[in-house]
Amino acid sequence: MSPTTPTSQSSCSSILRNQYQKVTSGFSSLSNSPPELWKAYLLKFLDSYAYFSFSLVFTLFLSNEFGMNDIQAGTIYGAWGALITIFGLFTGTVIDNLGVATCLRIGFVLSFVTRLTLFLCTSRTVLLACTLVALPLGNCLGIPVLTVGIRRYTNEENRGFAFGLFYVVMNIGALVAGPLVDILTIYYNGGETEDVQDSSNDDEFEAEIVPSTWVMTTNRAIILSGVVANFFAVGVAFSVREIKVDASTKTQPPSDSAVVGTGNNNLSSSNSNDGSDDEGDGFPETATSNRSKIHAVKSFQPLTGSSFQILSETVRTPNFRRFLLVCLLTLNVRMVFRHLDGTLPKYMIREFGADTPKGLVYSINPALIIILVPIITAATTRVPPLVMIHYGTYVSAMSVFFLAFSTSVTACILFVITLSVGEALWSPRLYDFTMSVAQEGREGTYMALSSAPLFLAKLPVGFLSGVLLSRYCPEHLEEGEARHSKTMWWIIGLSTIVSPIMITVLWDYISSGDRGKSGDSGGIATRISTGERVLRDDDDIYFPNEEEDVEDSYQNRPLTTNISLPRVRGQEQHTLT
Repeated sequence: MSPTTPTSQSSCSSILRNQYQKVTSGFSSLSNSPPELWKAYLLKFLDSYAYFSFSLVFTLFLSNEFGMNDIQAGTIYGAWGALITIFGLFTGTVIDNLGVATCLRIGFVLSFVTRLTLFLCTSRTVLLACTLVALPLGNCLGIPVLTVGIRRYTNEENRGFAFGLFYVVMNIGALVAGPLVDILTIYYNGGETEDVQDSSNDDEFEAEIVPSTWVMTTNRAIILSGVVANFFAVGVAFSVREIKVDASTKTQPPSDSAVVGTGNNNLSSSNSNDGSDDEGDGFPETATSNRSKIHAVKSFQPLTGSSFQILSETVRTPNFRRFLLVCLLTLNVRMVFRHLDGTLPKYMIREFGADTPKGLVYSINPALIIILVPIITAATTRVPPLVMIHYGTYVSAMSVFFLAFSTSVTACILFVITLSVGEALWSPRLYDFTMSVAQEGREGTYMALSSAPLFLAKLPVGFLSGVLLSRYCPEHLEEGEARHSKTMWWIIGLSTIVSPIMITVLWDYISSGDRGKSGDSGGIATRISTGERVLRDDDDIYFPNEEEDVEDSYQNRPLTTNISLPRVRGQEQHTLT
Protein backbone atom coordinates (compact mmCIF):
# COMPACT_ATOMS: atom_id res chain seq x y z
CA MET A 1 0.00 0.00 0.00
CA SER A 2 1.30 3.42 -0.89
CA PRO A 3 2.45 5.47 2.11
CA THR A 4 0.26 8.34 0.91
CA THR A 5 -2.90 6.27 0.94
CA PRO A 6 -3.83 6.81 4.63
CA THR A 7 -3.35 10.55 4.22
CA SER A 8 -5.49 10.58 1.08
CA GLN A 9 -8.19 8.55 2.78
CA SER A 10 -8.10 10.84 5.80
CA SER A 11 -8.37 13.90 3.57
CA CYS A 12 -11.32 12.41 1.67
CA SER A 13 -13.02 11.44 4.92
CA SER A 14 -12.49 14.94 6.27
CA ILE A 15 -14.04 16.48 3.16
CA LEU A 16 -17.06 14.19 3.39
CA ARG A 17 -17.54 14.97 7.07
CA ASN A 18 -17.27 18.67 6.34
CA GLN A 19 -19.87 18.50 3.57
CA TYR A 20 -22.17 16.41 5.76
CA GLN A 21 -21.81 18.93 8.57
CA LYS A 22 -22.66 21.78 6.21
CA VAL A 23 -25.80 20.05 4.98
CA THR A 24 -27.01 19.11 8.47
CA SER A 25 -26.23 22.61 9.71
CA GLY A 26 -28.24 23.96 6.82
CA PHE A 27 -31.27 21.96 7.93
CA SER A 28 -30.74 23.17 11.49
CA SER A 29 -30.78 26.76 10.27
CA LEU A 30 -34.31 26.19 8.93
CA SER A 31 -35.66 24.62 12.12
CA ASN A 32 -37.00 27.93 13.44
CA SER A 33 -38.58 29.03 10.17
CA PRO A 34 -42.27 30.02 9.98
CA PRO A 35 -44.80 27.38 8.85
CA GLU A 36 -45.14 29.18 5.51
CA LEU A 37 -41.68 27.96 4.48
CA TRP A 38 -42.68 24.31 4.89
CA LYS A 39 -46.00 24.95 3.19
CA ALA A 40 -44.07 26.42 0.26
CA TYR A 41 -42.01 23.22 0.05
CA LEU A 42 -45.16 21.09 0.11
CA LEU A 43 -46.76 23.23 -2.59
CA LYS A 44 -43.59 22.97 -4.65
CA PHE A 45 -43.67 19.18 -4.47
CA LEU A 46 -47.34 18.94 -5.43
CA ASP A 47 -46.98 21.49 -8.22
CA SER A 48 -43.80 19.87 -9.54
CA TYR A 49 -45.36 16.42 -9.66
CA ALA A 50 -48.42 17.72 -11.51
CA TYR A 51 -46.27 19.73 -13.92
CA PHE A 52 -43.64 17.10 -14.77
CA SER A 53 -46.05 14.19 -15.08
CA PHE A 54 -48.16 16.23 -17.50
CA SER A 55 -45.16 17.57 -19.41
CA LEU A 56 -43.75 14.08 -19.93
CA VAL A 57 -46.90 12.80 -21.67
CA PHE A 58 -48.28 16.04 -23.14
CA THR A 59 -47.26 15.44 -26.76
CA LEU A 60 -48.27 11.78 -26.48
CA PHE A 61 -51.65 12.88 -25.08
CA LEU A 62 -52.18 15.21 -28.04
CA SER A 63 -51.28 12.52 -30.57
CA ASN A 64 -52.94 9.48 -28.99
CA GLU A 65 -56.14 11.03 -27.64
CA PHE A 66 -56.70 13.80 -30.19
CA GLY A 67 -55.10 12.42 -33.35
CA MET A 68 -52.55 15.21 -33.84
CA ASN A 69 -49.42 14.66 -35.88
CA ASP A 70 -45.93 15.40 -34.61
CA ILE A 71 -45.79 18.99 -35.87
CA GLN A 72 -49.24 19.86 -34.50
CA ALA A 73 -48.50 18.29 -31.10
CA GLY A 74 -45.06 19.89 -30.93
CA THR A 75 -46.40 23.31 -31.86
CA ILE A 76 -49.10 23.22 -29.17
CA TYR A 77 -46.55 21.99 -26.65
CA GLY A 78 -44.33 24.92 -27.59
CA ALA A 79 -47.19 27.42 -27.53
CA TRP A 80 -48.14 26.27 -24.03
CA GLY A 81 -44.68 27.14 -22.75
CA ALA A 82 -44.44 30.40 -24.70
CA LEU A 83 -47.79 31.56 -23.34
CA ILE A 84 -46.61 30.90 -19.80
CA THR A 85 -43.88 33.42 -20.61
CA ILE A 86 -46.22 35.97 -22.12
CA PHE A 87 -48.70 35.73 -19.26
CA GLY A 88 -45.81 35.74 -16.81
CA LEU A 89 -44.53 39.08 -18.09
CA PHE A 90 -47.86 40.63 -17.10
CA THR A 91 -48.59 38.63 -13.97
CA GLY A 92 -45.13 39.41 -12.57
CA THR A 93 -46.42 42.86 -11.71
CA VAL A 94 -49.68 41.32 -10.44
CA ILE A 95 -47.65 39.21 -7.99
CA ASP A 96 -45.91 42.33 -6.72
CA ASN A 97 -49.27 44.08 -6.26
CA LEU A 98 -51.38 41.25 -4.79
CA GLY A 99 -48.71 39.47 -2.78
CA VAL A 100 -47.68 35.84 -2.47
CA ALA A 101 -50.65 34.39 -0.56
CA THR A 102 -53.39 35.73 -2.84
CA CYS A 103 -51.56 34.72 -6.03
CA LEU A 104 -51.00 31.18 -4.74
CA ARG A 105 -54.72 30.76 -4.09
CA ILE A 106 -55.71 32.06 -7.52
CA GLY A 107 -53.04 30.05 -9.31
CA PHE A 108 -53.71 26.68 -7.71
CA VAL A 109 -57.50 26.95 -7.99
CA LEU A 110 -57.17 27.78 -11.68
CA SER A 111 -54.71 24.94 -12.27
CA PHE A 112 -56.99 22.46 -10.49
CA VAL A 113 -60.05 23.37 -12.55
CA THR A 114 -58.03 23.30 -15.78
CA ARG A 115 -56.39 19.91 -15.16
CA LEU A 116 -59.75 18.40 -14.22
CA THR A 117 -61.22 19.73 -17.47
CA LEU A 118 -58.31 18.27 -19.48
CA PHE A 119 -58.87 14.91 -17.84
CA LEU A 120 -62.55 14.88 -18.85
CA CYS A 121 -62.56 16.62 -22.22
CA THR A 122 -62.73 15.04 -25.69
CA SER A 123 -63.06 18.25 -27.71
CA ARG A 124 -60.09 19.90 -29.39
CA THR A 125 -61.69 23.29 -28.80
CA VAL A 126 -61.85 22.73 -25.04
CA LEU A 127 -58.36 21.24 -25.15
CA LEU A 128 -56.93 24.36 -26.81
CA ALA A 129 -58.74 26.68 -24.40
CA CYS A 130 -57.24 24.80 -21.46
CA THR A 131 -53.69 24.41 -22.74
CA LEU A 132 -53.33 27.82 -24.38
CA VAL A 133 -55.20 30.03 -21.89
CA ALA A 134 -56.16 28.63 -18.49
CA LEU A 135 -53.22 26.29 -17.77
CA PRO A 136 -50.46 28.79 -18.71
CA LEU A 137 -52.14 31.40 -16.53
CA GLY A 138 -52.30 29.01 -13.59
CA ASN A 139 -48.68 27.94 -14.15
CA CYS A 140 -47.30 31.48 -14.19
CA LEU A 141 -49.07 32.24 -10.90
CA GLY A 142 -47.36 29.30 -9.25
CA ILE A 143 -43.82 29.09 -10.58
CA PRO A 144 -42.38 32.50 -9.63
CA VAL A 145 -44.66 33.05 -6.64
CA LEU A 146 -43.23 30.17 -4.61
CA THR A 147 -39.70 31.42 -5.30
CA VAL A 148 -40.62 34.85 -3.97
CA GLY A 149 -42.17 33.14 -0.97
CA ILE A 150 -38.92 31.37 -0.11
CA ARG A 151 -37.16 34.71 -0.05
CA ARG A 152 -39.83 36.21 2.22
CA TYR A 153 -39.82 33.27 4.65
CA THR A 154 -36.04 33.16 5.20
CA ASN A 155 -33.26 35.46 6.33
CA GLU A 156 -29.79 36.16 4.98
CA GLU A 157 -28.23 33.39 7.03
CA ASN A 158 -30.33 30.48 5.79
CA ARG A 159 -31.69 31.71 2.46
CA GLY A 160 -29.08 29.99 0.30
CA PHE A 161 -29.76 26.58 1.82
CA ALA A 162 -33.51 27.20 1.70
CA PHE A 163 -33.37 27.84 -2.05
CA GLY A 164 -31.29 24.69 -2.54
CA LEU A 165 -33.78 22.58 -0.61
CA PHE A 166 -36.57 24.21 -2.61
CA TYR A 167 -34.93 22.98 -5.80
CA VAL A 168 -34.40 19.50 -4.38
CA VAL A 169 -38.11 19.32 -3.51
CA MET A 170 -38.96 20.23 -7.09
CA ASN A 171 -36.83 17.36 -8.35
CA ILE A 172 -38.38 14.93 -5.90
CA GLY A 173 -41.68 15.73 -7.61
CA ALA A 174 -40.10 15.01 -10.99
CA LEU A 175 -38.51 11.83 -9.65
CA VAL A 176 -41.89 10.49 -8.54
CA ALA A 177 -43.45 11.41 -11.89
CA GLY A 178 -41.05 9.37 -14.05
CA PRO A 179 -41.59 5.85 -12.65
CA LEU A 180 -45.33 6.46 -12.28
CA VAL A 181 -45.54 7.15 -16.02
CA ASP A 182 -43.95 3.75 -16.70
CA ILE A 183 -46.18 1.96 -14.19
CA LEU A 184 -49.36 3.41 -15.67
CA THR A 185 -48.11 2.74 -19.20
CA ILE A 186 -47.68 -0.95 -18.39
CA TYR A 187 -51.03 -1.11 -16.56
CA TYR A 188 -52.98 0.54 -19.37
CA ASN A 189 -50.92 -0.92 -22.24
CA GLY A 190 -53.22 -1.32 -25.20
CA GLY A 191 -55.92 0.73 -23.50
CA GLU A 192 -55.70 3.74 -25.78
CA THR A 193 -58.87 4.49 -27.68
CA GLU A 194 -59.15 2.86 -31.08
CA ASP A 195 -61.49 5.58 -32.29
CA VAL A 196 -58.73 8.13 -32.72
CA GLN A 197 -57.49 7.95 -36.28
CA ASP A 198 -53.78 8.30 -37.02
CA SER A 199 -53.25 11.75 -38.48
CA SER A 200 -49.47 11.70 -38.75
CA ASN A 201 -49.73 12.47 -42.46
CA ASP A 202 -52.56 15.00 -42.24
CA ASP A 203 -51.75 18.61 -43.03
CA GLU A 204 -54.98 20.14 -41.77
CA PHE A 205 -55.76 20.84 -38.16
CA GLU A 206 -59.46 20.29 -37.62
CA ALA A 207 -60.91 21.70 -34.40
CA GLU A 208 -63.48 18.99 -33.82
CA ILE A 209 -64.26 16.24 -31.40
CA VAL A 210 -61.91 13.42 -32.44
CA PRO A 211 -62.67 10.52 -30.07
CA SER A 212 -66.21 9.18 -30.31
CA THR A 213 -66.27 8.34 -26.59
CA TRP A 214 -64.26 9.14 -23.50
CA VAL A 215 -61.91 6.30 -22.53
CA MET A 216 -59.55 6.02 -19.56
CA THR A 217 -56.03 5.74 -20.96
CA THR A 218 -52.48 5.91 -19.66
CA ASN A 219 -52.23 9.61 -20.41
CA ARG A 220 -55.57 10.45 -18.80
CA ALA A 221 -54.65 8.44 -15.69
CA ILE A 222 -51.43 10.44 -15.37
CA ILE A 223 -53.34 13.70 -15.74
CA LEU A 224 -55.79 12.51 -13.07
CA SER A 225 -52.92 12.00 -10.65
CA GLY A 226 -51.97 15.63 -11.27
CA VAL A 227 -55.55 16.67 -10.53
CA VAL A 228 -55.34 14.94 -7.15
CA ALA A 229 -52.03 16.69 -6.38
CA ASN A 230 -53.57 20.04 -7.35
CA PHE A 231 -56.58 19.38 -5.10
CA PHE A 232 -54.37 19.06 -2.03
CA ALA A 233 -52.32 22.07 -3.15
CA VAL A 234 -55.43 24.24 -3.14
CA GLY A 235 -56.08 23.39 0.51
CA VAL A 236 -52.50 24.21 1.49
CA ALA A 237 -52.51 27.47 -0.51
CA PHE A 238 -55.51 28.80 1.42
CA SER A 239 -53.61 28.41 4.70
CA VAL A 240 -50.64 30.56 3.62
CA ARG A 241 -50.37 34.00 5.26
CA GLU A 242 -48.90 37.17 3.74
CA ILE A 243 -45.82 37.50 5.96
CA LYS A 244 -42.06 37.87 5.86
CA VAL A 245 -39.29 37.02 8.31
CA ASP A 246 -38.22 40.06 10.30
CA ALA A 247 -34.70 40.80 9.05
CA SER A 248 -33.93 42.83 12.17
CA THR A 249 -33.71 39.66 14.26
CA LYS A 250 -30.89 37.13 14.26
CA THR A 251 -31.14 33.38 13.88
CA GLN A 252 -30.51 31.55 17.13
CA PRO A 253 -28.95 28.10 17.28
CA PRO A 254 -31.49 25.30 17.75
CA SER A 255 -30.13 24.61 21.24
CA ASP A 256 -30.57 28.20 22.37
CA SER A 257 -33.71 28.66 24.39
CA ALA A 258 -33.67 32.44 24.13
CA VAL A 259 -36.58 34.16 22.49
CA VAL A 260 -35.85 35.15 18.91
CA GLY A 261 -35.58 38.89 18.61
CA THR A 262 -35.44 41.49 21.33
CA GLY A 263 -37.99 43.11 23.55
CA ASN A 264 -41.46 43.49 22.10
CA ASN A 265 -40.27 43.68 18.52
CA ASN A 266 -39.91 40.00 17.83
CA LEU A 267 -43.33 39.72 16.30
CA SER A 268 -43.74 43.08 14.76
CA SER A 269 -46.33 44.05 12.20
CA SER A 270 -46.07 46.76 9.64
CA ASN A 271 -49.64 47.73 10.33
CA SER A 272 -50.00 47.47 14.11
CA ASN A 273 -48.13 46.98 17.35
CA ASP A 274 -50.83 45.38 19.42
CA GLY A 275 -49.59 41.82 19.11
CA SER A 276 -52.66 40.70 17.20
CA ASP A 277 -52.27 38.20 14.40
CA ASP A 278 -54.95 39.35 12.04
CA GLU A 279 -52.59 39.33 9.09
CA GLY A 280 -49.20 39.20 10.71
CA ASP A 281 -47.23 36.51 12.46
CA GLY A 282 -50.12 34.52 13.80
CA PHE A 283 -48.48 34.06 17.22
CA PRO A 284 -49.92 35.95 20.22
CA GLU A 285 -47.63 37.87 22.55
CA THR A 286 -48.38 35.42 25.34
CA ALA A 287 -47.08 32.44 23.40
CA THR A 288 -43.49 32.91 24.51
CA SER A 289 -42.63 29.26 24.03
CA ASN A 290 -43.79 29.39 20.44
CA ARG A 291 -41.86 32.56 19.77
CA SER A 292 -38.71 30.92 21.05
CA LYS A 293 -39.07 28.19 18.47
CA ILE A 294 -39.73 30.22 15.38
CA HIS A 295 -38.20 33.12 13.50
CA ALA A 296 -39.79 36.49 14.20
CA VAL A 297 -42.10 37.40 11.36
CA LYS A 298 -44.14 40.39 10.39
CA SER A 299 -46.88 41.06 7.89
CA PHE A 300 -45.64 42.13 4.49
CA GLN A 301 -47.23 44.95 2.53
CA PRO A 302 -46.83 44.42 -1.25
CA LEU A 303 -44.99 47.23 -3.04
CA THR A 304 -47.78 48.33 -5.35
CA GLY A 305 -47.56 50.22 -8.61
CA SER A 306 -48.77 50.18 -12.19
CA SER A 307 -47.38 47.55 -14.55
CA PHE A 308 -45.69 50.24 -16.62
CA GLN A 309 -44.12 51.81 -13.54
CA ILE A 310 -42.82 48.49 -12.21
CA LEU A 311 -41.39 47.40 -15.57
CA SER A 312 -39.79 50.78 -16.26
CA GLU A 313 -38.17 50.82 -12.81
CA THR A 314 -36.86 47.32 -13.36
CA VAL A 315 -35.40 48.06 -16.79
CA ARG A 316 -33.57 51.11 -15.42
CA THR A 317 -32.00 49.12 -12.58
CA PRO A 318 -28.16 48.94 -12.78
CA ASN A 319 -26.89 45.61 -14.14
CA PHE A 320 -30.29 44.73 -15.61
CA ARG A 321 -28.89 44.63 -19.15
CA ARG A 322 -26.21 42.16 -18.10
CA PHE A 323 -28.80 40.12 -16.25
CA LEU A 324 -31.06 39.98 -19.30
CA LEU A 325 -28.14 39.08 -21.59
CA VAL A 326 -27.17 36.15 -19.38
CA CYS A 327 -30.77 34.89 -19.50
CA LEU A 328 -30.78 35.14 -23.29
CA LEU A 329 -27.38 33.47 -23.66
CA THR A 330 -28.60 30.43 -21.73
CA LEU A 331 -31.64 30.12 -23.98
CA ASN A 332 -30.22 27.49 -26.36
CA VAL A 333 -28.88 25.23 -23.63
CA ARG A 334 -32.22 25.46 -21.84
CA MET A 335 -33.85 24.07 -24.98
CA VAL A 336 -32.27 20.70 -24.17
CA PHE A 337 -34.64 20.35 -21.23
CA ARG A 338 -37.59 20.92 -23.57
CA HIS A 339 -36.30 18.10 -25.77
CA LEU A 340 -35.98 15.95 -22.65
CA ASP A 341 -39.72 16.45 -22.07
CA GLY A 342 -41.07 16.75 -25.61
CA THR A 343 -38.72 14.87 -27.96
CA LEU A 344 -37.06 12.07 -25.99
CA PRO A 345 -40.26 10.16 -25.02
CA LYS A 346 -41.48 9.83 -28.63
CA TYR A 347 -37.93 9.07 -29.83
CA MET A 348 -37.55 6.23 -27.32
CA ILE A 349 -40.96 4.73 -28.09
CA ARG A 350 -40.32 4.76 -31.84
CA GLU A 351 -36.77 3.43 -31.66
CA PHE A 352 -37.07 0.94 -28.80
CA GLY A 353 -40.77 0.05 -28.48
CA ALA A 354 -43.85 1.16 -26.55
CA ASP A 355 -42.76 -0.48 -23.30
CA THR A 356 -39.33 1.16 -23.20
CA PRO A 357 -38.72 2.63 -19.72
CA LYS A 358 -38.90 6.26 -20.82
CA GLY A 359 -40.11 7.41 -17.43
CA LEU A 360 -37.32 5.59 -15.60
CA VAL A 361 -34.67 7.10 -17.88
CA TYR A 362 -36.27 10.51 -17.39
CA SER A 363 -36.18 10.08 -13.61
CA ILE A 364 -32.38 9.77 -13.68
CA ASN A 365 -32.28 13.55 -14.04
CA PRO A 366 -34.11 14.51 -10.83
CA ALA A 367 -32.45 11.67 -8.91
CA LEU A 368 -28.97 12.94 -9.77
CA ILE A 369 -29.97 16.54 -9.13
CA ILE A 370 -31.15 15.65 -5.63
CA ILE A 371 -27.78 14.04 -4.92
CA LEU A 372 -25.44 16.40 -6.77
CA VAL A 373 -26.85 19.85 -6.04
CA PRO A 374 -26.12 19.83 -2.28
CA ILE A 375 -22.62 18.43 -2.87
CA ILE A 376 -21.63 20.70 -5.76
CA THR A 377 -23.08 23.87 -4.32
CA ALA A 378 -21.47 23.21 -0.95
CA ALA A 379 -18.10 22.61 -2.62
CA THR A 380 -18.36 25.66 -4.91
CA THR A 381 -20.01 28.13 -2.56
CA ARG A 382 -17.11 30.59 -2.97
CA VAL A 383 -17.11 30.37 -6.76
CA PRO A 384 -18.95 33.30 -8.42
CA PRO A 385 -22.29 32.31 -9.98
CA LEU A 386 -21.27 33.43 -13.47
CA VAL A 387 -18.23 31.14 -13.45
CA MET A 388 -20.40 28.14 -12.62
CA ILE A 389 -22.92 29.14 -15.30
CA HIS A 390 -20.10 29.46 -17.84
CA TYR A 391 -18.59 26.00 -17.38
CA GLY A 392 -21.79 24.19 -16.47
CA THR A 393 -23.49 25.13 -19.74
CA TYR A 394 -20.65 23.46 -21.66
CA VAL A 395 -21.31 20.18 -19.85
CA SER A 396 -25.06 20.33 -20.46
CA ALA A 397 -24.61 21.20 -24.14
CA MET A 398 -22.19 18.31 -24.74
CA SER A 399 -24.69 15.77 -23.39
CA VAL A 400 -26.73 15.76 -26.62
CA PHE A 401 -23.87 14.30 -28.65
CA PHE A 402 -24.21 10.89 -26.99
CA LEU A 403 -27.46 10.52 -28.95
CA ALA A 404 -25.84 11.96 -32.07
CA PHE A 405 -23.27 9.14 -32.06
CA SER A 406 -25.41 6.21 -30.92
CA THR A 407 -29.03 5.09 -31.14
CA SER A 408 -29.36 3.03 -27.98
CA VAL A 409 -30.91 3.07 -24.54
CA THR A 410 -27.38 3.35 -23.13
CA ALA A 411 -26.86 6.57 -25.09
CA CYS A 412 -30.14 7.89 -23.67
CA ILE A 413 -28.95 7.14 -20.15
CA LEU A 414 -25.56 8.82 -20.75
CA PHE A 415 -27.35 11.82 -22.24
CA VAL A 416 -29.52 12.27 -19.15
CA ILE A 417 -26.60 11.70 -16.74
CA THR A 418 -24.33 14.26 -18.43
CA LEU A 419 -27.17 16.75 -18.79
CA SER A 420 -27.88 16.38 -15.07
CA VAL A 421 -24.26 16.96 -14.05
CA GLY A 422 -24.16 20.14 -16.11
CA GLU A 423 -27.48 21.27 -14.70
CA ALA A 424 -26.24 20.77 -11.14
CA LEU A 425 -23.24 22.96 -11.96
CA TRP A 426 -24.94 25.95 -13.56
CA SER A 427 -28.68 25.95 -13.04
CA PRO A 428 -28.71 26.63 -9.27
CA ARG A 429 -26.36 29.55 -9.70
CA LEU A 430 -28.53 31.16 -12.38
CA TYR A 431 -31.31 31.68 -9.85
CA ASP A 432 -28.78 32.76 -7.25
CA PHE A 433 -27.68 35.32 -9.84
CA THR A 434 -31.29 36.37 -10.49
CA MET A 435 -32.48 36.81 -6.92
CA SER A 436 -29.36 38.74 -5.92
CA VAL A 437 -30.20 41.54 -8.35
CA ALA A 438 -33.91 41.72 -7.49
CA GLN A 439 -35.22 44.57 -5.36
CA GLU A 440 -37.42 43.47 -2.44
CA GLY A 441 -41.03 43.90 -3.48
CA ARG A 442 -40.12 43.48 -7.15
CA GLU A 443 -39.11 39.82 -7.05
CA GLY A 444 -42.17 38.76 -9.05
CA THR A 445 -41.19 40.97 -11.98
CA TYR A 446 -37.60 39.73 -11.92
CA MET A 447 -38.64 36.09 -11.70
CA ALA A 448 -41.04 36.57 -14.61
CA LEU A 449 -38.30 38.14 -16.71
CA SER A 450 -35.72 35.52 -15.73
CA SER A 451 -38.16 32.69 -16.51
CA ALA A 452 -38.94 34.17 -19.92
CA PRO A 453 -36.01 32.56 -21.80
CA LEU A 454 -36.83 29.14 -20.33
CA PHE A 455 -40.44 29.14 -21.46
CA LEU A 456 -39.88 31.21 -24.60
CA ALA A 457 -37.63 28.36 -25.72
CA LYS A 458 -40.65 26.08 -25.80
CA LEU A 459 -42.28 27.66 -28.86
CA PRO A 460 -39.42 27.10 -31.34
CA VAL A 461 -38.40 23.86 -29.64
CA GLY A 462 -41.92 22.47 -29.80
CA PHE A 463 -42.22 23.21 -33.51
CA LEU A 464 -38.64 22.07 -34.20
CA SER A 465 -39.22 18.87 -32.25
CA GLY A 466 -42.28 18.06 -34.34
CA VAL A 467 -40.48 18.78 -37.62
CA LEU A 468 -37.39 16.75 -36.68
CA LEU A 469 -39.41 13.80 -35.41
CA SER A 470 -41.63 13.67 -38.50
CA ARG A 471 -38.63 13.91 -40.84
CA TYR A 472 -35.88 11.90 -39.12
CA CYS A 473 -37.77 9.71 -36.62
CA PRO A 474 -41.28 9.14 -38.02
CA GLU A 475 -43.76 6.89 -36.25
CA HIS A 476 -44.55 4.83 -39.35
CA LEU A 477 -42.05 3.68 -41.99
CA GLU A 478 -42.78 2.69 -45.55
CA GLU A 479 -41.12 -0.43 -46.91
CA GLY A 480 -37.42 0.22 -47.42
CA GLU A 481 -37.40 3.37 -45.30
CA ALA A 482 -35.18 3.88 -42.26
CA ARG A 483 -35.08 6.38 -39.43
CA HIS A 484 -32.17 8.83 -39.18
CA SER A 485 -32.44 9.78 -35.54
CA LYS A 486 -28.73 10.56 -35.21
CA THR A 487 -29.13 13.41 -37.69
CA MET A 488 -31.95 14.82 -35.56
CA TRP A 489 -29.74 14.84 -32.47
CA TRP A 490 -26.82 16.37 -34.39
CA ILE A 491 -29.05 19.29 -35.32
CA ILE A 492 -30.20 19.67 -31.71
CA GLY A 493 -26.65 19.37 -30.37
CA LEU A 494 -25.13 21.95 -32.73
CA SER A 495 -27.87 24.45 -31.91
CA THR A 496 -27.37 23.89 -28.18
CA ILE A 497 -23.59 24.38 -28.10
CA VAL A 498 -24.13 27.98 -29.23
CA SER A 499 -25.02 29.01 -25.64
CA PRO A 500 -21.72 28.29 -23.88
CA ILE A 501 -19.70 29.50 -26.87
CA MET A 502 -21.48 32.86 -26.85
CA ILE A 503 -20.98 33.16 -23.08
CA THR A 504 -17.25 32.69 -23.69
CA VAL A 505 -17.23 35.28 -26.48
CA LEU A 506 -19.09 37.88 -24.37
CA TRP A 507 -17.49 36.97 -21.06
CA ASP A 508 -15.69 40.28 -20.56
CA TYR A 509 -18.97 42.18 -20.75
CA ILE A 510 -21.26 39.90 -18.74
CA SER A 511 -18.70 39.47 -15.94
CA SER A 512 -17.73 43.14 -15.78
CA GLY A 513 -19.92 43.75 -12.71
CA ASP A 514 -18.13 41.04 -10.71
CA ARG A 515 -14.71 42.62 -10.70
CA GLY A 516 -14.42 44.47 -7.50
CA LYS A 517 -16.40 47.62 -8.13
CA SER A 518 -17.24 49.35 -4.92
CA GLY A 519 -20.63 49.83 -3.33
CA ASP A 520 -23.79 48.80 -5.11
CA SER A 521 -22.10 49.03 -8.47
CA GLY A 522 -20.08 45.97 -7.57
CA GLY A 523 -22.33 43.75 -9.65
CA ILE A 524 -24.82 41.02 -9.11
CA ALA A 525 -22.31 38.55 -7.78
CA THR A 526 -21.45 40.84 -4.86
CA ARG A 527 -24.90 40.35 -3.37
CA ILE A 528 -25.84 36.68 -3.21
CA SER A 529 -28.88 35.16 -1.65
CA THR A 530 -27.12 34.07 1.52
CA GLY A 531 -26.23 37.63 2.46
CA GLU A 532 -23.86 40.44 1.62
CA ARG A 533 -20.49 39.38 0.26
CA VAL A 534 -17.59 41.25 -1.26
CA LEU A 535 -15.50 40.15 -4.23
CA ARG A 536 -11.80 40.73 -3.78
CA ASP A 537 -9.94 42.06 -6.82
CA ASP A 538 -6.89 39.86 -6.42
CA ASP A 539 -8.44 36.40 -6.45
CA ASP A 540 -12.13 36.65 -7.37
CA ILE A 541 -13.21 34.72 -4.27
CA TYR A 542 -16.01 35.67 -1.91
CA PHE A 543 -15.15 36.63 1.65
CA PRO A 544 -17.40 37.73 4.51
CA ASN A 545 -17.67 41.45 4.92
CA GLU A 546 -16.14 43.38 7.79
CA GLU A 547 -19.27 43.10 9.92
CA GLU A 548 -19.13 39.31 9.95
CA ASP A 549 -16.45 37.55 11.93
CA VAL A 550 -15.86 34.11 10.44
CA GLU A 551 -14.76 32.35 13.61
CA ASP A 552 -17.61 33.86 15.58
CA SER A 553 -20.13 32.83 12.94
CA TYR A 554 -19.03 29.20 13.20
CA GLN A 555 -19.34 29.21 16.97
CA ASN A 556 -22.57 31.13 17.44
CA ARG A 557 -24.88 30.11 14.64
CA PRO A 558 -25.50 27.13 12.36
CA LEU A 559 -23.23 26.91 9.36
CA THR A 560 -25.28 27.14 6.20
CA THR A 561 -24.50 26.20 2.69
CA ASN A 562 -24.99 28.38 -0.35
CA ILE A 563 -27.31 26.04 -2.19
CA SER A 564 -29.58 28.01 -4.45
CA LEU A 565 -32.54 27.46 -6.68
CA PRO A 566 -31.88 26.51 -10.24
CA ARG A 567 -34.16 26.09 -13.24
CA VAL A 568 -37.72 25.60 -13.04
CA ARG A 569 -37.33 23.16 -15.83
CA GLY A 570 -40.57 24.17 -16.85
CA GLN A 571 -41.38 25.60 -13.74
CA GLU A 572 -39.66 24.42 -12.44
CA GLN A 573 -41.11 24.74 -12.46
CA HIS A 574 -40.36 22.46 -14.42
CA THR A 575 -37.59 25.71 -12.64
CA LEU A 576 -38.55 25.20 -13.07
CA THR A 577 -40.65 23.91 -18.83
